[in-house]
Amino acid sequence: MDNKKLFKSALTAFIFFAALNVAISGVAPAAGGAAAPAAAPAACSAQYVASAGTNLLFGGVHDACVKGCQPRADRWSQSCDASKRAQTPEMAAYPGHDACLPQQTAAVLAAMQQHPDYAVLQQFSPCALHRLLQGRTLWVVGDSLMRNTYFALRCFMLDFWNHSLGECAVSPNRALQKALYTAADTNITSSMGSRVITDVPHCVHLLAGGRICWVHSVRGEEFADANPQAPGLLQVLQKTVASPQDVFFLNFGRWHFTNCRGLQQEPYSRALQQLGQLYQATKSSFPHLLFKVPAHDHTACKDGQRLELDRCLPAGRGNYSLTVGRSLTNEATSILSKYGVPVLDTYNLTVGMHMAHIARDCLHYCSPGVPEAEIFAMYKALRRQGLTPLSSSSSSSSASAATGGSADAAANHVCVPVSDTTKPPAGWSAYYDSLVRNSTSKQPMALEADLY
Repeated sequence: MDNKKLFKSALTAFIFFAALNVAISGVAPAAGGAAAPAAAPAACSAQYVASAGTNLLFGGVHDACVKGCQPRADRWSQSCDASKRAQTPEMAAYPGHDACLPQQTAAVLAAMQQHPDYAVLQQFSPCALHRLLQGRTLWVVGDSLMRNTYFALRCFMLDFWNHSLGECAVSPNRALQKALYTAADTNITSSMGSRVITDVPHCVHLLAGGRICWVHSVRGEEFADANPQAPGLLQVLQKTVASPQDVFFLNFGRWHFTNCRGLQQEPYSRALQQLGQLYQATKSSFPHLLFKVPAHDHTACKDGQRLELDRCLPAGRGNYSLTVGRSLTNEATSILSKYGVPVLDTYNLTVGMHMAHIARDCLHYCSPGVPEAEIFAMYKALRRQGLTPLSSSSSSSSASAATGGSADAAANHVCVPVSDTTKPPAGWSAYYDSLVRNSTSKQPMALEADLY
């Protein structure tokens, strides 16, 4: 791209985000500090006072809230305190994963400073995302990297969901819970021949209506299968608990490739085509869908196998071809664009983020860091698509509007607590039951980072 095109792209982005700036601020001036962004709109139930240099999205929410705050002594808030890295497992916001070191978060923010909308990022507040999601469910669907996005959203929106409820099932209907789990689960192995233990789908209920729900599904074949005898996850969601105003934030691809063995091209392409066809067929009823391409994997290789190192190497120095990761992005963009599916490409953002991974794992990213950067990218993409806050009447009535095959959508927003999101109930997963409940040998289960 020549300099003229680069300037034009930067100018276009600057104009758009300057206009968007009014809608995303929720930070009040900090006493004695530099001039802070404009105060949050009156409709915002929480207020933040951020010290100079503090970014709310990148871990600043926990300490900056001064009004309308959820309790800071409970496990949910303490797990989102970025300054406390040494946490007990029950307090960890990122089970099995690590919070970023301060220098890792700083490195991601330094990279973000090169973007023309960095000033907008500095003003981005949970208030803005809450206004956009009020009366809606944000369905975060994908593999363990998207799980990290859900965790990051849960922390960013710390003061906008009811901690006393904890995490809730996607529906109080037990049969429906199992049906969604079955649709999300897969018997297909990764490109390394591994099987996944699928999380139990669950949500946090936002104040004044709306939810953020996590649905763990790692293989693209499960997303939009057109087989009426075994419909895909999205078809099940749309016919049961989802509403037309909901947002679907999707990703798959990681379980279709590794740096060390390449891409399973045919099943990945077919899954993208199925997703595109479903979106085209249901867009009039469910228009708000965004597919995020997989982030770059900095895992080093040796003889076709994953090579574990003490630190992650820059892209291209781990004995793997850079064309592998880029091929997933190109394939997704090429196929989904034919069906009008919006694609969020954050691949280039993550290529240079080798320093932002969790300890001894060059696939998953620590937080606050890359997951937060992708949340900001998601918000911008949704606004570019024209997504706006629902009106008060629409927001209040959305929970009671029947949609698809659901007799009463409001009933699905009644919180039934999920005490353990990582262990499916007996009879839901034959694979999990065989490993844990019906096995005579109690072998430790592998971490998901080892399964790809």
